[in-house]
Amino acid sequence: MMTDAQLAHEADNLRQNEAFQRALDAMRSHALEWLVRTPATDTEAIRDHQARVRVVDDLRGHLEAFIRAGEPKRKPGIV
Repeated sequence: MMTDAQLAHEADNLRQNEAFQRALDAMRSHALEWLVRTPATDTEAIRDHQARVRVVDDLRGHLEAFIRAGEPKRKPGIV
């Protein structure tokens, strides 16, 4: 099992990996393009495209949360 610091390091590597980020950007962009093109009556396809966008956004949010959780804790007070 990874420590919070190790997990933060790996998450930061993914966040800084250009190929990985471009793949996520392409997935999100593609889903949004198809969402706009999908007829309003095709609710199943709309939900599918929305879910794809949500997965990318959630993945990025989890990476950020892992990074924050692995940062050294600061003592409260005036710095």
